[in-house]
Amino acid sequence: MDEKPKKKPSRSKKTRRLASKVIIICLAGIMLVSGWRVYTIVRGYLADRAVYNRISEEAGDDIDFDALRKINPDIIGWLYYEGTVIDYPVVQGENNDMYLSMLFDRTWGGCGTLFADCITEAPFRQFNTIVYGHHMKDGTMFACLKELRDSEYCAKHPKLELTTPEGRFDLEIYAFLNEPADSNVYATNFPDEDEEGKQEYLDLINSLAAYVTNVSVSTQDRLVMLSTCAYEFEEARYIVVCKMVPRNQ
Repeated sequence: MDEKPKKKPSRSKKTRRLASKVIIICLAGIMLVSGWRVYTIVRGYLADRAVYNRISEEAGDDIDFDALRKINPDIIGWLYYEGTVIDYPVVQGENNDMYLSMLFDRTWGGCGTLFADCITEAPFRQFNTIVYGHHMKDGTMFACLKELRDSEYCAKHPKLELTTPEGRFDLEIYAFLNEPADSNVYATNFPDEDEEGKQEYLDLINSLAAYVTNVSVSTQDRLVMLSTCAYEFEEARYIVVCKMVPRNQ
């Protein structure tokens, strides 16, 4: 019995098969590229953490500013927040861009360094000092400030600790704000004698705050304002305003 001749695949079937192969190859390529990107991001996070772990060991429990100045003379303080990852040096650069992607040891790093506003004349010694830090996706730097959106969290974690060459201070949380980057709350360098200007600034904080704690603040106090990116709206910022209180040694 004669065999029937096999039908050749139609042109449309060949096209579909070829298209399927191309799609599979493209998807595999996308997966490889995505995997490589994730790997490099995670590797960067781990490398940045390693640098700050080493810096923390150099600083010691008492914060050795002489040792830290040998690594980076821009050091002006050390910030610690119990129960969080915040345990970092604070610097002040010649502009507000250099430490966005520079680690404390002056190597490149995506997490940057916590830094005081470059225009601040006497950081931590004047009425208001602004400290900036990244909101990192791996939870480092100032990412944990988002937890302070909840006033109950603040009540359980009401203060940070600041060490400067001048001494040790508690930073008692006074207010939490979610403001745009161009908010008028970003103000510093108030003249010592400008009592009216300082009071207007405190009134502004009170009017803009998502909540204010029971910490008492006056124009005679020193404030530290911690700022990081937020994502509720375009160019949003989380702002935590603290009162500096000398610690009992």
